[in-house]
Amino acid sequence: MMPTKPDLVILPFKATLPGAELPLTLEQTLSLLRSGVRVQIERSQPGATDAIGWTIFRRTPRKYLYKNEPLFRFERGARRYIRKAYAIHYSLLGDDGMTYSHLHL
Repeated sequence: MMPTKPDLVILPFKATLPGAELPLTLEQTLSLLRSGVRVQIERSQPGATDAIGWTIFRRTPRKYLYKNEPLFRFERGARRYIRKAYAIHYSLLGDDGMTYSHLHL
């Protein structure tokens, strides 16, 4: 049976340096990534104090994995990117997980 939702989802994220507990800001994270420093990106909860932006995660049976997708300050930018790059359209009407072409069959 086909899953009802795609395995790519837009979620808020938090960032830390490996081995450190101190959370990073979005600007610090982007700067460190540009300079080649390894940064740990993990899923966060919407509205959490440690959530610094939005990105695309791959859903697995046990957790959400981050695979070098762009980082966005706002959810709108992440939704726009996932529609453009992966042809995944998330609807506010409950059709989440259906591609744009499937929504218009």
